[in-house]
Amino acid sequence: MGRIARCVARSAALLVLLLTAAGCENEFSPKAEFHQQIVVFSILDPAQEYQSVLLFRSYDAQLGVELQPLTPREVREAEVRVTGAGEVFLFRDTVITAEGGGERHAWINRDLRPRTERTYRLEVRIPGEDLVTAETTMPSRMYVRAERVIPDTGRGLVRVHHGVSSFSVPPEGFYYRAWVETWKRLPSGDTLKPRIEVPLYYNSVQEQWVYTKPSRDEEVLFAPRIIEELKEQNESPTDSILARRLYLHGYCLENQFYTYYKMVRGFDDPVSVRLDRPDISFIEGGLGVFGAMAPDSSSSSLYSYIGF
Repeated sequence: MGRIARCVARSAALLVLLLTAAGCENEFSPKAEFHQQIVVFSILDPAQEYQSVLLFRSYDAQLGVELQPLTPREVREAEVRVTGAGEVFLFRDTVITAEGGGERHAWINRDLRPRTERTYRLEVRIPGEDLVTAETTMPSRMYVRAERVIPDTGRGLVRVHHGVSSFSVPPEGFYYRAWVETWKRLPSGDTLKPRIEVPLYYNSVQEQWVYTKPSRDEEVLFAPRIIEELKEQNESPTDSILARRLYLHGYCLENQFYTYYKMVRGFDDPVSVRLDRPDISFIEGGLGVFGAMAPDSSSSSLYSYIGF
């Protein structure tokens, strides 16, 4: 055993020596060569008050626990337009309030109402930069609906799904959400409509509720028990109840947006490109994504889904 150990020790020492010698000639650096590019984030959504385009520059940074930018990130001057459905929409440079109270430049348009199954083209012109372009097609409408179902287990569930047998422009993913909404008459005569979102289940390990996320699943199953508990939370014995509703909202996500969301977690960091995946892009002449989501909603009496 002693002889084997001595051989292993000599081999390890030789390996260290070889690595050290190689390091003298070829210095190792975890950072790749940096090339600044324009970063675009824009998702067309008819449910929003206005359509927006966010522009940034990819940036070099000092590696560390907290990345320290070494190059500028902001874009302050640009000409942004979207063409589609036979019209041209110019976007206006606007300073908006970001999360945390800071300010951010965004290019917005209040006249564009994206229409399902239509193709839209984005053009961004920035002084000193190459033309940046992208294209997206709005998916078909989903006609979101829900019904109470009794599976083989005998336990009732609320099935939320789309009502389309075949999409003309098929989506890449779906995003379903549901709320319990109670209409209350106030002493003033006004109507209050408090709303609570319905989770899928409670994670006892993490001690938190789990909610729906975008996925390729064409349906989502909610538990009537949870819906009924939320109804009780929404009310007090003295309330004057006018109605109890289950409100549904669904999105069809087109390919580029769904893919970007899944690969770089676009909802977590929508205005920059993750440094560990800088090559993910759906933009010609830049980085980022120009995508679309087609919304749909419906509501019906809460008692169609609980109480039996």
